[in-house]
Amino acid sequence: MKNEPIKISEKFNVDTATLFRAWTDESALKAWWKPTGKILSNVENDIKEGGKVAYHFESEAEATGKLTIEGTYQSVIPEQKLVYTWNWIVDDAALENGNYLLTVGFEAVGEGSEITITQENQSETEGIHPHEEGWKEALESLKTYLENEALNRNSAQH
Repeated sequence: MKNEPIKISEKFNVDTATLFRAWTDESALKAWWKPTGKILSNVENDIKEGGKVAYHFESEAEATGKLTIEGTYQSVIPEQKLVYTWNWIVDDAALENGNYLLTVGFEAVGEGSEITITQENQSETEGIHPHEEGWKEALESLKTYLENEALNRNSAQH
């Protein structure tokens, strides 16, 4: 039985270009994205249809606990929409890998922007199911990162 899709949105006080860059730029991703407390050590991101995306995570304290999320871009509209496969590969044999389709929309809203994430299960087995709470935590971390970046820019201008 397939799981229901997860859909979550969040508004930000930055333009869509800044939000898109924070979602796709390796140095930005390393600053804010830490799923299950892991550290993003390497990013492969060929942002074009058919391009590969891969995020390699490691645990801070231990050699085990590695996580790779990889996929292939199916649709790319810069600063508007990304659609790609989202496959979790965990080095812990006790956990099944999870295969998903991720759609990330970037939309201008007033003077800011909004991101909408839809995660759909692509396999019949549940495997790892990054849940809504995980996405909420990630978007809170992204918001904090963007607010700190804005503060840093403002203090550098004064």
